[in-house]
Amino acid sequence: MKNATRAIPVDLLRILAASAIFYFHGGLAMGWPLSVWGNYAVASFIYLSSFCAIRYGPPAVGRTGSYWWSRFKAVYPTFAIISILLFAASFICAPRKTGVHYTPSDIAANLLMISDFAGKPWMTEPMWFVPFVLQVYLILPFLTRKPVRLPGLPVAFLVSGGACAAVFALHPAHVGDPEHICRTWSPIFRLPEVVFGCVLARAQNLAKAVPAIVVYAVCCLLYALLAIRYPEASQTLLLPLNGVMVFLVLAAVVSAILPLLKGRDYRFISLLGRASFPFFLLHGPWIPFVSTRFGKNIPAWVLCFVLCWAAAVLLMLALENIMRRKVPDGR
Repeated sequence: MKNATRAIPVDLLRILAASAIFYFHGGLAMGWPLSVWGNYAVASFIYLSSFCAIRYGPPAVGRTGSYWWSRFKAVYPTFAIISILLFAASFICAPRKTGVHYTPSDIAANLLMISDFAGKPWMTEPMWFVPFVLQVYLILPFLTRKPVRLPGLPVAFLVSGGACAAVFALHPAHVGDPEHICRTWSPIFRLPEVVFGCVLARAQNLAKAVPAIVVYAVCCLLYALLAIRYPEASQTLLLPLNGVMVFLVLAAVVSAILPLLKGRDYRFISLLGRASFPFFLLHGPWIPFVSTRFGKNIPAWVLCFVLCWAAAVLLMLALENIMRRKVPDGR
């Protein structure tokens, strides 16, 4: 995404969402207050992924293949590089220090994005988001193509809610953890969140987005009612409702920050916004390392947070340079 076309509020939302997720994963180990709400910031990433894909790079008629390629090369190289670095680090560093020693089959399953199906854990927990968002990008051209046009949120809810209810009703023992698989491997369950981002991208102003926000709120409440019927899946079913609440809080924080930035240079914010995706993937292995080695040492956690952002920025700049010079745009 070109710097000139990026909106500063979107970059700020991405930075805050990524930081909230870091706080959530750190809070799991350290018991920080309110850290559980950081998990719902993932919904903000889903909104923003579809929002940015539609607002800044919608697929032109007859160019769906080029659009898919542009989305793939924007996401997969970062994922692949981080996977390879983690694989190498598990051999360079003694397992007693890292607690992890990956095998060739681990890296193969990770790079092919079939870790869940192969019964292997992701090399870093946030990596489930990569196959998820790539599937979303496969769907987006069909959601926005004329004359099909953007489907209504009620339709999206009925499709996704019905499919999800069927999964939980069947609940076969051999599936293992169906709510985890449904959440991570298929965008069907979170289709209302995907479509919500599309609707916001198409809206010219907030007033025109109000009907979509109201319908989405109703969808979230219906999911919450479904959680009563299937309490074993309540954590997953409540994700849309809790996610939109966290998103509104983040949006309020951004609204408060924007007046303070008026007339200032936005390049640093844009830089961090573009680095939020590699930060999201990179922070996973840092959390257990810092919690094991430094415990509740707050300066160590702050340093970890800063270094993770620095590593994400360097990786992003390197990949941007390589992709700009070496990889064709699919035209």
